[in-house]
Amino acid sequence: MARTQETYTPGYSEPTLRLMLKRTAATHAAFFTPVLHRGMRLLDCGCGPGTITVDLAELVSPGQVFGIDLEPIQLRSAQQLSTERHVNASFGVASIYALPFSDGQFDAVFAHALFEHLREPGRALLEKKRVLKTSGLAGIRSPDWAGWLVHPPSPLLEQAFHLFKQMQIANGGNPYVGRALKGLLRESGFSKISISASYEVFDDLPCFAEWLASCLESRGHTELRRNAQEVRAWSEHPDALVAVSWFEGLGAA
Repeated sequence: MARTQETYTPGYSEPTLRLMLKRTAATHAAFFTPVLHRGMRLLDCGCGPGTITVDLAELVSPGQVFGIDLEPIQLRSAQQLSTERHVNASFGVASIYALPFSDGQFDAVFAHALFEHLREPGRALLEKKRVLKTSGLAGIRSPDWAGWLVHPPSPLLEQAFHLFKQMQIANGGNPYVGRALKGLLRESGFSKISISASYEVFDDLPCFAEWLASCLESRGHTELRRNAQEVRAWSEHPDALVAVSWFEGLGAA
C-alpha cells in the first residue's frame, strides 16, 4: 500500500509548542481517564511533547505507556519530561498507519489532536484496532472547526480561521473530523461506542493570536501579522474570548 502523505498544518513554531505544553490529561483527556486503571499497557499516538502522555502513565502505573510521533524533537522533549516525572513511559518515531507493535499488545490506545490531520482516518483506526487486545479501548479527541467561537466579532480573525481551514484541507486533513468520529469508529469495527463533546476556552489570547499568525505566515498568509495592532487591541478587550469545540470518541475493539 502506498504511504499516505500529510502535512502537519500548525508546524512546530514556538507559539505552537507553547500551546501544546499547556495540555494535560485533566484538561484534554478527561473523557478517557475514567476508563483507565493501574497496570494497563497504553499507547499514545501523536503524543507531541508528552504532557498528556506522562499524566496517563501516572494513572496506569505500574503499567507501561508508549508514545509515538513523527517529530523526533517532540519525542526528545517527551522523554525528558518522562524522566523528570519518574514515570514508566517510552517514546519513538512511528506513523499511526504503521505502528511498530505486534497484534493485541495494548489495553488502550489514545490519540489527541491527531485525526484532523489525517487523510485516511479509517485506515489509522484499523491500525489502532490491530494493536489492541480483545475488548481493548480506543480513545480519540479531535476538534470540529465549525464550532469556533470568537467574541467580540472580528472579521480579521474570522478570515484567519477560514484560511487555516483551507490550509488544513489542502494538507490532507479534515477540520470537521470531530463530528465524524462515531461513524469512523463504527465503520472500523469498534463496538460500545460513546461520543461526547466539549469546549476549550483559550486563556492566553495574545499567545493564541501569535500561534494563528505563525501558522498562516508559514504558508505565505500575512494578514494577521500586517494587522498586528488590530489583533492586539482585540486580544486586550476585557470581554475577548476564543473557544473551540472538541469531539471525544470511545470504542471497544
